[in-house]
Amino acid sequence: MFEILTLDYDARLRCYCALAKCDYNWFLTATGGAERNLEIQREIIKGSKAYQTLRADLKRGCLLPPVVLAVKNLALPAELSQAPTQGMWSAAIGSILQQLVGAVSTVAPQDVYIIDGLQRTNAIKQTLTEVQGTPQESTFLSQAARVEIWLNIPFGALAYRMLLLNAGQRPMSIKHQVEILSMKLQEELRPIPRLEILSSIEADRRTKQGQFHLSKLSQAFQAWLQGTPSVDLRNLVMEQMLVESAIETLGSSLAGQRNQNERDEFKAFVEWIVTADWALPIDVNFFANETVLQGIAAAVGASERNALLKERMKRAMAALLSSLTSNPTSDPLGTVAFDHLRKGIDPTKVNVGQATREMVFKAFQEHFVSDGLKSMAECWNFAAGTV
Repeated sequence: MFEILTLDYDARLRCYCALAKCDYNWFLTATGGAERNLEIQREIIKGSKAYQTLRADLKRGCLLPPVVLAVKNLALPAELSQAPTQGMWSAAIGSILQQLVGAVSTVAPQDVYIIDGLQRTNAIKQTLTEVQGTPQESTFLSQAARVEIWLNIPFGALAYRMLLLNAGQRPMSIKHQVEILSMKLQEELRPIPRLEILSSIEADRRTKQGQFHLSKLSQAFQAWLQGTPSVDLRNLVMEQMLVESAIETLGSSLAGQRNQNERDEFKAFVEWIVTADWALPIDVNFFANETVLQGIAAAVGASERNALLKERMKRAMAALLSSLTSNPTSDPLGTVAFDHLRKGIDPTKVNVGQATREMVFKAFQEHFVSDGLKSMAECWNFAAGTV
């Protein structure tokens, strides 16, 4: 059983959201393709007394708060291709809801993401296991559940919404929120030409240019949001500041009349990385280094929210890419200097990974501050002297 109760439009996110009612049988079938997504989210709470009580209450027919889902690749009615018109809700809403029920009911399970409600979903699954094969099974599967479904929501809008709504109550860290977004991030980045996203779960190894692990792209996204390469997120005050900064960054991409199909800043950054990676000589694995990726992402992210540096950064990045594609052997990224300086880091005195991230961050930041006038080799030397 599945029915859509209401349909609303979020004018800030420029996206439709449906509030629906279903039974557990439909819900478990619809979210079955989210298993790989569930694996990257918060650890499942199994031994908690509270969740044992919740499973007992589910058997008694308790009603859970709505689970939040995001559905992609959904064939929306033509009326929903734009913001609602003045008479749409009264004149055509019945037909629209009917079409939506059919579209959502037939969506592939792997196109469904659980955004909020992982623990509730697993409580339902565990309870079903406990009653399976008993007379109570059919009654349990027919129990009512409520779901909030975001229809074809873009990645940037989803990330903005999650961080904004979680900022006040802090139920999970920014790291966990980014992990939840990772599978949607993969879908958003996949169309980038010559990018191949490797599965961390399957432990695929990079064998050529343009290949990046999803986990590394997720870490780069976090560094881009934070605007700093390495932060102790156990400091709650620091994390709150980072979340507020991330919300401002993501929110700016939703402002004004910006076309929803336009690439967001992080996607544009990854496209730059992929193009630059392919332009480098085949034996130069500069971007395969995750510390490099995080350091650059942090420098670009920090510049995105700095009114003075943003345009300088864009000019410098464009010039670097132009030099790479036209004359890669000239080493415009200064990779020779980078390798030499990185090997000189003393592991007995500092953490090499952290020192490398800081060096990359400061080198690119210096390049942006100079408006691209300082060569990357000069910037590497400057950064090495500060870590």
